[in-house]
Amino acid sequence: MKYFRKMIEHHIPVNDDEWASACEIFDIKHVKKGTIVHRAGEVFSEIWFIKSGLARSYFSDMNGKEHTWQLYFRGKSKHGLNHFMDDSVSFYEKSGSMLHFETLEDSTFYVTSLDALDKFISRDKKWALLASKWIHNTYYSATYKRVLSLMSETAAQRYARLLDEYPLILKQVKSYHIASYLGVAPQTLSKLKNESR
Repeated sequence: MKYFRKMIEHHIPVNDDEWASACEIFDIKHVKKGTIVHRAGEVFSEIWFIKSGLARSYFSDMNGKEHTWQLYFRGKSKHGLNHFMDDSVSFYEKSGSMLHFETLEDSTFYVTSLDALDKFISRDKKWALLASKWIHNTYYSATYKRVLSLMSETAAQRYARLLDEYPLILKQVKSYHIASYLGVAPQTLSKLKNESR
C-alpha cells in the first residue's frame, strides 16, 4: 500500500495513524489470469486498487464483439485512472453494470466495498476533499477526454494521446487489447506503431 499512500499524498498529507485506519478497510485479493471478477448485469459494489498484474473492463456489442473500455495496471500514467477497477455509476444508481471486468494475468488487488469507503470518507473533511479531487481528476476529466477523443480524433491522434497518457503501455499490455481500447483493428495499430518510430 506504500504506492497507494504516495499517490494520496500528492493531494493531502496523511500521518501514520490516519494511514493505518485507511488500510483497515481494505482486503488483499490474489486473482488468477482469465478470471472474470465482475459480470455485466450485476451491480458493482466494490473498488479494486491494483497492486500488481493486468486487467481490463469491456463490453460486448449486439454482434458479440468485445470492446475494451479500460486497461488496469501499475505504471506511469497521467491520470491514475488505470489504477482503480470500479463502476461507481452502477453502484450509486443501483443498476447492473454494462461492463465485464477480467484479469489478463495473475493479479493482486487491494479491495474494499464502496459502502465501507463512503463511511470512511465521511469521517473527515480531508478524505472528502481527496475523494472530490480524485473523482474529478481520475474519473470525470479522463473519461470526458476519452469519450471526446473516440468521437472526434483520428486513429493516429488517439494513439498519440494514449502514449502521452500511458507512456509505458506498449511494454505492459498486449497489442490486441490496445487496439480494442483505441477502437481500431490490430493491423491499424501495427501501422501506427511503424509510423511513429
